[in-house]
Amino acid sequence: MTRPETRKEEPELPKFLAEPDRTDKILFVALLAMGLWSLVLIPLRAWLMLHPLAYSLMVGGYTSAVVSGANASVGNGHWIVYLLCSVIGAVKFMPVYWAMGRKWGMEFIDMSLKYMPRAHRIFTRSVESESPGILGWTLALVPAGYLPGPVPNTVVNAVAGLLKIRFLVMLGVNVLSILAVNGLMMWLGHQFGDEVLGVVEVVNRYILWITLGLIALMVFRAWRQNRKKT
Repeated sequence: MTRPETRKEEPELPKFLAEPDRTDKILFVALLAMGLWSLVLIPLRAWLMLHPLAYSLMVGGYTSAVVSGANASVGNGHWIVYLLCSVIGAVKFMPVYWAMGRKWGMEFIDMSLKYMPRAHRIFTRSVESESPGILGWTLALVPAGYLPGPVPNTVVNAVAGLLKIRFLVMLGVNVLSILAVNGLMMWLGHQFGDEVLGVVEVVNRYILWITLGLIALMVFRAWRQNRKKT
């Protein structure tokens, strides 16, 4: 007797992917564009470290703030310009994630935290409890999303959209958080300017080759997994 074939149950697609409307398609294209943007930035990291203004505008993270502060300390640009540019760079995708949370709800949170089970449990439990305190916690977590650590600001802003926190409120909280976090990091970069720039020179010497090696490794792993499947 031959055993009946056992098929693996494929995970059910979220509704916004299975039956997308016009808004879903626009948001999904934006999601793909943001992913492509992140990939394009990988080989540009070495160049960006030597161009702090572009670094602030294109990335806007705390690392760019430290590098910008170090450059401002030696007269290469003004710290206010760098800080304002870092706000633009850091907040540029926030409206999209807020809109995704508002439109896609928990399905998007589930997809975003698929490989972070602990964070997924915390967010899910908090949202399902419908506690009034969840609004305050969401707003309080925004600054943490711009600091080095496990809190993803993308998911925090999506949760804010899910909870229907007003967009202008979230935009204001994000801008203030970026000003506080990047302002602190820029001050640290300004205080230790020479040391930071020395590290940047060393990192810049090797980061391009490290980046190319990581890209080659990613391509090789993808090719090997695809070969195993076929």
